[in-house]
Amino acid sequence: MKKKLVKVLIIILAVIAALSLIGSVLMGGYVADRILHQNEGKDTHDNSIKQLEVWGYDLEGFIAENEGRDISAVAEDGNVVPGNYYENGSDRCVILVHGAGGDRYCMAPLVEKFLGLGYDVIAIDQRGSGVNPDDRVTFGINESLDVKAMVKLARVELGYDKVIVHGQSMGGQTVAIYAANVTPGTAEAADAVILDSPVPGMELVLKEMFGDGDVDSFMARYLTGTSKLYMRLAYGIDYDDGDTIALAANIEIPTLVIVSDRDQVCLPEQVEQIYDNISGVDKEIAHFDSAHIEGVIDYPEEYMNTVENFLSGALN
Repeated sequence: MKKKLVKVLIIILAVIAALSLIGSVLMGGYVADRILHQNEGKDTHDNSIKQLEVWGYDLEGFIAENEGRDISAVAEDGNVVPGNYYENGSDRCVILVHGAGGDRYCMAPLVEKFLGLGYDVIAIDQRGSGVNPDDRVTFGINESLDVKAMVKLARVELGYDKVIVHGQSMGGQTVAIYAANVTPGTAEAADAVILDSPVPGMELVLKEMFGDGDVDSFMARYLTGTSKLYMRLAYGIDYDDGDTIALAANIEIPTLVIVSDRDQVCLPEQVEQIYDNISGVDKEIAHFDSAHIEGVIDYPEEYMNTVENFLSGALN
């Protein structure tokens, strides 16, 4: 009787274990798919318009005065990178990379400011946004390939002597990952990069989201762990390749890190960690008493003076 009972218990435990494993795989797959397709069904262009309205920025007026033209580059994985190209007669070009949920048009305030400083500008759509054909968001991992392609196009095909890349939020994360994976002095390497309130890491931000701020909670660890394994096995995407703080150690390109001191999205101390880990000796950090990526909105003159002073030293 006891042997039968033990056998039944073993079977029950095996079934529970199997169901738990299957459930974890299904959950990991579901979460991974939602992460990759986080903008599915969303109008990222409309999101940009709404954000600019909140800031009181006149997008229609900007478009009326600044006629950009369509441009595209092809990344090494075959993705076509779309962008707006604003020519200003300069030998220096700034490539702008927007954050999550929007598209290239949310960078209009920065486009305007850089044009005012005399630079040519290219604003691109990240993957999963705007008219970028790849609908998967990978927190800068694959998006960094798009930046690399556009930098090379600007330098080789458009003939720019100096190329700068400036990213905000998840765009800042994309730029950091890009900078950590290129060799200074090559055609695909920018001469300087600017990271405005960059996302500190793919896994970290997901843990914060799943755990409602508690990265050590069971739910945060479970959902991140199962989706991380599934993402790696099914899609070949590793959360560790999106760890901005760790990857900063590989950045050798001159870098300006901008901290929004009232940031509740990318916490100031996390952004400071990115700066601290940058290995290159040519690095600067600037603080603005603003919410997430709003330094250029709240303090436009001081913001651009900071950027211009950094570039004056980095490019000369």
